[in-house]
Amino acid sequence: MMTQSLDGVLTEQVLSALVKVKPSSGSGVTPESTLESLGLDSLDTITLMFELESKAGVSIPDEDVRSVRTVGDIIERIRRLKESASTVP
Repeated sequence: MMTQSLDGVLTEQVLSALVKVKPSSGSGVTPESTLESLGLDSLDTITLMFELESKAGVSIPDEDVRSVRTVGDIIERIRRLKESASTVP
């Protein structure tokens, strides 16, 4: 049995968190979707990041929160955080 890739798991976590924070954002979301096009304002984005920190078990730095523009940006930031956390002894 194959395990789901880290990116696949992260994508599912991000999509799940998006729907929780902004229920209307559930359909047609792609990595290229901007947070603005999904109707997320700055408070929604912060709420989304808190939700993802909890789901992914990472701490997302404030500068990363301010710089994300797309769903793909979020997935990439969390992937990098998880990879760096797994290489720290």
